[in-house]
This record gives sequence, structure tokens and C-alpha cells, in this order.
Amino acid sequence: MQLPDVKFYLFGMANRLLVTMIQKSVICVDADNGKLVWQVPYRASFDTGIVTPVYKDGCIFVTSVVERGITTGGLMLQISDDGTSAIKKWNEPVLDRHHGGVVLVDGYLYGSNFNGIPRGDWVCLDWDTGKVMYETKWNGNKGSIIYADGMLYCYDENTGDVALVKPSPKGFEIVSSFRITLGSGKHWTHPAISDGRLYIRHGNALMAYDIKNK
Repeated sequence: MQLPDVKFYLFGMANRLLVTMIQKSVICVDADNGKLVWQVPYRASFDTGIVTPVYKDGCIFVTSVVERGITTGGLMLQISDDGTSAIKKWNEPVLDRHHGGVVLVDGYLYGSNFNGIPRGDWVCLDWDTGKVMYETKWNGNKGSIIYADGMLYCYDENTGDVALVKPSPKGFEIVSSFRITLGSGKHWTHPAISDGRLYIRHGNALMAYDIKNK
């Protein structure tokens, strides 16, 4: 994961750090020379670390599906002031992300958790404490999430429903929704937004939606 504009001062020099998940650890690498800076044990589910870590103010949030005795779900790491180490700040298993990403908006984390493919609930956590603000069902399924222009875009991986959701710790409030009907297979491809267009691929079908025109 690239961390643009994130710099820690190591040995008197500004260093760019890359943080990612591997099978059994969260690792931090010096982007300029490839050297390992720190490594925190964390066993990813399915032998893969799929979800991109989220960074803010010296902290990193990582998550993977909870497996009893193996993984811990959502984990917040506090990075030292000089960037050379990281320690556990809090752990909250409820946001155990399979895939589909996690977004941080105004101090809150949003995503869906894992109750088996394709089942899951939609969750909001407080960034600073890990407090569960809500855990709610939408179609009974998990899915992908992205954020743009003050709104969450949630994509149900089973039904293909796409919902516009207000980012609020008070609840999962759907403003509007529609269903993807083209393509085939599971709705596992993550949506993307660029220049006022929402792009969604489902199987061999690629769709572009104008979300800028009022």
C-alpha cells in the first residue's frame, strides 16, 4: 500500500514507508531501499492479506476474517514517533473484512464483516477507540465499499445491489440504490470512481454511471 505524503523522520532524514499485509505479518518497508523497518505478527485468513491497510495520524488499521485462535479481525497499530516500530493500540473482531476494502471518513471506519460467503453485516467503528457504532444487515450480505463526494458507495457481492449511503456513525442510511443486471458470476470486482463516473465490472460486462450530473 502506498502512503502518499506520509513521512517519518528516521536518522535525521525523511523516509517514505510502505505498509502491507502478508500471510502471517503486517510489515513496513523503507520505500527508498526496500529494507524491512518493522514487522508485527498477524495471521491473515485464507493465507492472504487482501484488505489494504488504512493510515491516519501515526496509526494503521488492518483487518482479516476472524478464525478462532488464528486471527483477531480488526487491529489498530500505533506507529512510534520515529517510525521504526509499531504496537497494538486496540482490537475489535466485529470488523473482520474478507475483501472489498475499508474506508475512513471523519474519524470512523466503514466496511462489512464476514459471516461466510456471501453473508455479512455492515459495520462502523470509531477510529480512535475501536468502539462499534453500528452493525447492521443490508440484504444479509457483505460487499465492497468506496467513498466519494461525501457519500459511501456499497456494492452487495451477492445480489449486485449498489447503494448510496450517508457516512454516519448513527446508522446505515441508504439514500438510493439500484441493481446490476448485466454480467455473470459473483459481484466481487471492486467499484471505482473517476471524473464523476462510477465504474463497475461484473464478469465480462463493464458499466459506467454518471454520478456527477445533478
